[in-house]
Amino acid sequence: MTKFLLSCLLFLSMTFSAQITLGSGSTDVGVAPISTYYGYSYVQQIFTKQEINASAAGNITGLKFYIDPAMSISSSSQWVVYLGLTNKTSFSIDSDWIPAAQLTQVFSGTVSNNNGVIEIVFPTPFAYNNTSNLVIAAEENSAGYDNNDYDEAMYVYSGAQNSTLYYKNDYTDPDPASPPAGNLVNYKSVVTIQGLAPNPVPACPVVTYPGNNSTFIPLTPTITWNNTAGATSYKVSIGTSSGGTNVANQVSVATNSYTPSAALAPNTTHYVKIVAVGSGGESSGCTEQMFTTAPPPPANDECVTAITLPVNPDLNCGTVTAGYTIGATDSGTAPSPCYGEADDDVWFKFVATAATHKISLLNIASVGSTAGDTDTYFQVFSGGCGALSSILCSDPPSGVVSGLTVGETYLVRVYSYYGAGSNQSFNICVGTFPPPPANDACSGALSATAFPYTYAQNDGAGATNNSGIVSVCSNEMNDGTWFTFVGDGSTFNINVTMPAGSDFDPQIGVYSGNCSALNCENTVDNGGQGGAETVSIPTLSGNTYYVNVGHYSGWSDEPEGAFTINISKNILGTSEVAANKNTLKVFPNPFSDVVNISDAAQVRSVSVTDVSGRLIRVIENPNSEIHLGELKQGMYLLMLDMKDGSKQVVKTIKK
Repeated sequence: MTKFLLSCLLFLSMTFSAQITLGSGSTDVGVAPISTYYGYSYVQQIFTKQEINASAAGNITGLKFYIDPAMSISSSSQWVVYLGLTNKTSFSIDSDWIPAAQLTQVFSGTVSNNNGVIEIVFPTPFAYNNTSNLVIAAEENSAGYDNNDYDEAMYVYSGAQNSTLYYKNDYTDPDPASPPAGNLVNYKSVVTIQGLAPNPVPACPVVTYPGNNSTFIPLTPTITWNNTAGATSYKVSIGTSSGGTNVANQVSVATNSYTPSAALAPNTTHYVKIVAVGSGGESSGCTEQMFTTAPPPPANDECVTAITLPVNPDLNCGTVTAGYTIGATDSGTAPSPCYGEADDDVWFKFVATAATHKISLLNIASVGSTAGDTDTYFQVFSGGCGALSSILCSDPPSGVVSGLTVGETYLVRVYSYYGAGSNQSFNICVGTFPPPPANDACSGALSATAFPYTYAQNDGAGATNNSGIVSVCSNEMNDGTWFTFVGDGSTFNINVTMPAGSDFDPQIGVYSGNCSALNCENTVDNGGQGGAETVSIPTLSGNTYYVNVGHYSGWSDEPEGAFTINISKNILGTSEVAANKNTLKVFPNPFSDVVNISDAAQVRSVSVTDVSGRLIRVIENPNSEIHLGELKQGMYLLMLDMKDGSKQVVKTIKK
C-alpha cells in the first residue's frame, strides 16, 4: 500500500511539474503573444515539434508568458487564447493566417502580471500529439494601451523566419475568424508550455546570428543561438567547408554565444553547427548553416580612389555598379548641409552627359551586425577632391541632380545614415532623362476621341513642372503630363497603372474649363509607389476636360515615371474603388527629439520635408518612435505613406 501511494504521489508530482520553457533568458520585447502598446491585437505563433522537443504526446494544461515585473498590462489584460496543430513551420505571407476553424479556444478572461509572469490555466487541457507543430494564438481585446516607456513589453526571443504573424491597431479590434493582413516577424514569445514532459536529450539549437546564407558577416562575429530547454552546455563547430572543423572543433561553451578566438578569413564561406548537451545526451541530426564573411575594406574608401560610374542612356539602370560601406572609414568630409553620420563613406564619380541626371541606389541590404538597417544616404559634389561643393543631398534611394555641365566630372559619396555598426550593400546607377514629352504642358494635351482610350506614357520622366505646382484642387500636385477629352453626359473612368518595379507615385487631377483657367473636378492620390490610381468623373455634354498625371507632391517637384492611362466610360469595377485613407495620431506636437506614431505597423514609410519642400529624410518601415533630434527648430511636414496605399500629411513643429 505504501509503495502504491508513493508511486501515485511521484506520478502526480511529475504530472504537475512537467513543463517546457522556450526562449528562456531573453529580455527582448515584441508583439507576442499580444501587443501591450496598441489598443487591440491578434497574434499567431508557430512552435515546431522539434523545438518543443517533448518526450511524448500529452495534455497541455496551461501557458506562462514573461514580462518585466515593473511593466503594466492594466490596459492589455483581456485575452482570448487559442491552440491548434499545423504542418506549417512558418507563415508565407502577411495574410497567411491559420483559419479559426483549425484552432481551439482554451482560455478567455483577465490576466495579470505576477512578478514578471503571466500564467494562464486552461479549464480544459489541450491534447498535443507530439507529431504536429503547435499554434499559439492570442487576441487582446480591451481598449486602450500601456505606455511602458513607449514600447512593447512582452519578452520574445529570435525564432525561425516568419514564425510569428501579428496585427495591431489602436482603433480596430480584429476578428480572429477573418483577421486583416498583418506583419511577419522572426521572433516568438518566451513561453512555458505546462503539462508536457521534456525529452531528456535536448533539441538542436536554432542559430540566430549569422542568418543562413547571409553575407558581409564581420570577421570577428559573435555567433548566437537560442537557449535550448534541458541544455547544460553547447558544442560549436566551424569550418570553411561543409562539415569542416578547421576554425572551431566542437568547442564547448556554457552560454548561447561564441566568438572565434581569431579573425575569420575575409570574403570566405563558413559553415557553423551547434549541438546542445544535456543530461540525456547530445542533440542529434543538427544541421549546419553557412555564411560568407565581409570582403576587404572597399577600394573606394577615399575620394581620391572614387570608382567611375557609367552613365546609362535612359532611366532603366541597365548598367549598375556594386558597392558596400562595411569596412569603410570616415573620409573627414563633414556632411553639412546634408545629414547623417558619414563615418563609413565610399566614393564614386561620373562624367555628366546631360544637364540633369538621376542617381539611384538599388537592392539596398543591411550588412554586418546591425540587422534591418537599410537607411543609406548619398551626397553629390562638384569640384575635385580638394575643392568639394555639395550640390545634392538624398536620403531617399534616388535623387535628381540638376544644373550639371556636360563633360564635367562629379563625385558621389554613399554612407549609412546612422553611426558605428550600421552598414549596407547596394547597387548604384546614373540615369539620363528623356526629352520633355509632347504632352508636357496642358496646351499640348493629347486628345482622347475614341473610347476606351489607352496610351503608354514611356517618356513621362522627361516631363517638366512648367509653371509649378498645380493648385487648382485643394490637394495640390506636380504638373506632369496632360490629356484631354470632351464629355458626352456620361461618367468617364480614368485609370493609371505603372510597370512592374516602378517607384513612380502618381496623382490624377481632372479639370474643366481651359488651360489658362482650370476648374477642379476631382483629384485622387490613394496609391503608393507603383500603385494604380482610379477616378470617376460625371461629365456634361460638350464640356472639355483635362487630365494631369503627375507626381503626388504638392510641395516639391519630383520626376514622373512611365505609366499607362486608360479612359473608359460608364463602368467602374469594384476592384478599382478607392480605399478610405487611414488617419493616425502623430504626437507630441510640437516635439523636442522624438515623434510618436500611433499605429506605425500600418505605415510603409515617413518622408520628412521642411516648409520649402526640401526632402530631409525618408524612414522606411518606421517604428512607433521617430528620432528627429538632429533637426533644427522650425516647422516640418511628415508625409506618411500607408501600407494600404493612402497617404497622410502632418505639419509638426520642432521645439
